[in-house]
Amino acid sequence: MNKRFSRALRRKLHLGRYAVPVWTIGLAGMLMATVAGQAVGPVLAGSVQGVTGLTVSQTVVLATAPTVNTAPEAAAFWKGVGLTTVGAADAATAMSDEGTAFTVAIETHVGRSQFVKLALDNQSGKDANFMLQLSAPAGVDIEADGTDDAPRFARLNANTWLGMVATTASGNTNADIYIAVEPKDDIAPGFYTITGRIIQVAN
Repeated sequence: MNKRFSRALRRKLHLGRYAVPVWTIGLAGMLMATVAGQAVGPVLAGSVQGVTGLTVSQTVVLATAPTVNTAPEAAAFWKGVGLTTVGAADAATAMSDEGTAFTVAIETHVGRSQFVKLALDNQSGKDANFMLQLSAPAGVDIEADGTDDAPRFARLNANTWLGMVATTASGNTNADIYIAVEPKDDIAPGFYTITGRIIQVAN
C-alpha cells in the first residue's frame, strides 16, 4: 500500500514538454484553498453603512405677501406716534415661494405716511423669537410695531426690533407687523431704497 502511494506521488504529469510531479499539484490545491478562505473572510465580516441627508428650514417666514395701506386699522394704529396720515399711493408687492424674501414698491408724496403690513408665520411647534432689522436713507423716517397677535414686540435699538410669534395648542399662529414709512418735508424727489430682514433668534 505504501509502495503504491509512493509510486503515485513520484509520478509526473506531462504538460507539453514539461513534466510536473503529482504531489506539487496537490500542494498547489491546498494553498489555493487557504488563500480563497482568506479572501472570503473579510467579505463575510463586512458592515452596513448609510448616509441620511437632513434639510433644516427656518421657522419664521412670511405667511402672505406684504400689503400696503390695506388694513383698516393702519391709520388708527399709529395715533400718538405722529404718523396718522395715510396718503394715496400706488404700490406693488412680491414674495418668494418660501416666504423668506419680499419686495415692496411704493409711490408716495412728501410728508405722507405709508404702512407696510407683514404677516409672519411660525412653522415650528413652539414660540419663535425673531429680530426685525430696517435701514432707511436720510430723509425717510421708519417705525415698526406689532398688532395684538404679536404682543411681544419692542424696539431693541435705532434700527432693530425684537419680537415673538407664538404658537398654541391648536396650531401655529401668525403675527402681523406694521412698518410705517414717511418721507420728510425736506426730502428731494427721487428714488429711495429701504432694506430690511427678519432673523430668527434662539429662544
